[in-house]
Amino acid sequence: MHDEIADRIWQAVTHWVNDRQDRSVAILATLATTQTPSMMFGVACGIATVAKAAVLKMQGPRPHPRFWGIATTDGSRPEDVIPAHHLFTARFIAAHLNNDTETALALYQAAYMRDDPDLWAACLRTLLAAAGEAVRAAVAEPHR
Repeated sequence: MHDEIADRIWQAVTHWVNDRQDRSVAILATLATTQTPSMMFGVACGIATVAKAAVLKMQGPRPHPRFWGIATTDGSRPEDVIPAHHLFTARFIAAHLNNDTETALALYQAAYMRDDPDLWAACLRTLLAAAGEAVRAAVAEPHR
C-alpha cells in the first residue's frame, strides 16, 4: 500500500510540473478521501520530501549543517502577514529540511484539528503546489 501511495505522490508532483495541476489536485483529493488522517500525514511527508530534494538540489552541497526557518522581508511576524496555508507549507517544508519530524507532525495536527474545515485541504494543496514548483525550478537550474 505504501508503494502505491508513493507512486500517487510522484504522479501528482509530475502532473504539477507538467502544467496539469487539475490532475495533480485530483490525485491529492482522491488520496484525502481514501486514506486515514494518519496516512495523509505520510502523504504530506512524502510531498515535503520531494520539495526537500528539489531545494537541496538548487542549494548545492553545503559544508556546514544549516537551520531552515521562515522570515519576512520587512521583519514582521510571519503569522501576521502570510496566509495560514502558505505559512503551513513553508514551515512544513522547513521542518523536513531540518529533519524535524516532531514539528512537522505538530504542524499537520494543528492544520487538521483547526476549526476551519477547509484549512487542512488548503494546506495540502499548497504543499503539493510548492513541491511541484520546487521540482520545476530544480530541473530548470543548471547542475551545480
